[in-house]
Amino acid sequence: MWLMATFTFREAWRKKVVLVAGVLTLAFLVLYGTGLHFIARDMVNTANPAATATSYFAMMQSILLFVMGLYLASFLVAGLAILAAVGSVAGEIENGTLYTLAVRPLSRSDLLLGKFLGQAAMLVIYAALFFLALAGLVYWQTGLVIPGLVPALGLFILEPLVLLAVTMLGTTRLTTLGNGVLAFALYAIAVVGGMMEQIGALMESTAAVYTGVVTSLILPADAIYRRLVAAVVDRMPVGNGQDVPYFINPQSMLGPFGSQSTPSDWMLVYTLVYIVILLSVAVCIFNRRDV
Repeated sequence: MWLMATFTFREAWRKKVVLVAGVLTLAFLVLYGTGLHFIARDMVNTANPAATATSYFAMMQSILLFVMGLYLASFLVAGLAILAAVGSVAGEIENGTLYTLAVRPLSRSDLLLGKFLGQAAMLVIYAALFFLALAGLVYWQTGLVIPGLVPALGLFILEPLVLLAVTMLGTTRLTTLGNGVLAFALYAIAVVGGMMEQIGALMESTAAVYTGVVTSLILPADAIYRRLVAAVVDRMPVGNGQDVPYFINPQSMLGPFGSQSTPSDWMLVYTLVYIVILLSVAVCIFNRRDV
């Protein structure tokens, strides 16, 4: 399994989809950094955000820019997770390359889990570098050290792993095209549901909140993003009680990009169990499939 993981990791970096994702990521960072530069010129320093209302809201603006950057970056990371693994099994069956691996002393479960681990290692490195680049740009242009940087980084890395598990399950049963359509459709549903949940929380609509919860159970990718935002915003310093009231809610200032309805710790546990169950089902299906 570890040999297959190493082989998959090396192959993943050679794929054209990773090259395309790298070019798009670089373009995104250049555009994002340029926007930050021009916006930050009109902002005050955020070194002591709780001192005055002006500096506090400047910090809130910086976090809003960071959160929006992460929201858009999530689409690139999700796209790479899906496209990199969409044909891991189905594509090799269609091309006939799986048969060369099947004759080797390697069980199907080792083959599938090795592919998952190799793809996961590539995604972890890519997502971590992407996240740190965004945080570095925000610090460079605004002087803000992102609160809760380490837990937020861990949550950002977890998001593509959920999509990778979904795609690995799909590739054991569906065609490459069908698997890609299904994975992107599920991700779109999760994103729309998460947006509805936050808007519902802002408007105090219980039905909209429950809709978002249901979509998070189907695919918890957006729920991980919302927990990430909470990990950052909840570590902001409180107001000084004078210019900045203690009871101000920073989440409401982020609007639908925030986490007004924050997933609980149980959602994180559910996400980890979700990944394990999907991989277990994928192994079971692949073992029974006639190739």
